[in-house]
Amino acid sequence: MSEDRKTRRYALRFEVVYDDGEGYMSGPVHDISETGCYIETVMPLAPGKKVLLTPLLEDEAGNFELAGEVVRANEYDLDRIDGETPGMGVRFIDPNPDFVAALLRVHAAEED
Repeated sequence: MSEDRKTRRYALRFEVVYDDGEGYMSGPVHDISETGCYIETVMPLAPGKKVLLTPLLEDEAGNFELAGEVVRANEYDLDRIDGETPGMGVRFIDPNPDFVAALLRVHAAEED
């Protein structure tokens, strides 16, 4: 999830459960796009780690599981002064088109 993003990011806030094959964790999504998301956590997984994501969206958005790969990790650091949120960037692997449509519906509802 580089700075030269080609997809629009949405500042939607919701919880996501992620499974790295060794256990389940959860955290709030900081922002999301059609191709990936940034999950706030003080214990980010290492880049290259595969995860299965379950977004906890409103009922009308539906239930989805998305495969992803960690592409960036920002460790928690008390000495950090740049204000960057600790967490990890996850790129979706073959994103579900229904999820993208649900994402846009949730975003539109929040703008109302």
